[in-house]
Amino acid sequence: MNKYIAFLKVVECGSFTLAANELNYTQSAVSQMIGSLEKELKITLFIRSKHGLQLTYEGTKLLPFVRALVEANNNLTNRCAELNELKHGIVRIATFGTISGSILPAVLESFKKSYPNIIFEFHQGYYREIEHWISKDEVDFGITNIDGLAKYQCFKLFDDQLFLTVSKNHKFSGRTSIFADDLKKEPFIVLNEGDEQDFLYKLRTMNIEPDIRYRLCDDNSILAMVERGLGVAVLPRLAIMNRRFSNISAIPLVPYMSRHIGIAYKNKNILSPSSNLFINYISKHINEYFPYSDTDTV
Repeated sequence: MNKYIAFLKVVECGSFTLAANELNYTQSAVSQMIGSLEKELKITLFIRSKHGLQLTYEGTKLLPFVRALVEANNNLTNRCAELNELKHGIVRIATFGTISGSILPAVLESFKKSYPNIIFEFHQGYYREIEHWISKDEVDFGITNIDGLAKYQCFKLFDDQLFLTVSKNHKFSGRTSIFADDLKKEPFIVLNEGDEQDFLYKLRTMNIEPDIRYRLCDDNSILAMVERGLGVAVLPRLAIMNRRFSNISAIPLVPYMSRHIGIAYKNKNILSPSSNLFINYISKHINEYFPYSDTDTV
């Protein structure tokens, strides 16, 4: 089965070397596994050139079958784990950077104390990438903004309130709230993680077109730029609750704005026992890791 897993990882990474790093193998070991698989199937899977790797026509046709084979193997592993009192299993999660950099490590630390042998595989990306991974069965479920995910089964974990962050030297600093209309002429620094499904969409429904000066993928970088007075940013509580920037004020927005963080999957009834176990755990304990209400300050 390892050679099929290696094949999928090479397709995903587009490189033997990158795939080897992800799988914790040597590059030569991955190359040998792919060679062995090609010999076994009597099919060339990749075209190798100075420009990199390209999946052959035959490889493209076999790809969904290999994915199904690996998925079936994972399901078998998980079913055996169910019969073995869930001592083992695989949980494949898709999420975005703010979740994996805030509450998720603490959840995993606690969960692993009870289930140390359950293995986690993570995909981290933007909202649309998470939705794509769910649709292609590359993950069991996603922890994401569930607004607009009507075609999936979802349940909400919590509301992640949005705040305007400004330098303490900014004219808005010290306010207890800020009206959306006041933001029309402010230079904005945007967190790309939300694919504009959060506050940008909400502002535009109010005929407010923000003056976007910078787009970044890391909330720490945004907060550092805000602290230097390079612009303002609307960020969720998750992005700022564990950060301590001494020269930043976080101001609630009027009207109240938030994103709904939850879990999305195709069908809970067909999830692996280990995935269902983790979902039930995080839904039961989420208030321990995100114990905030709409009126709490940051």
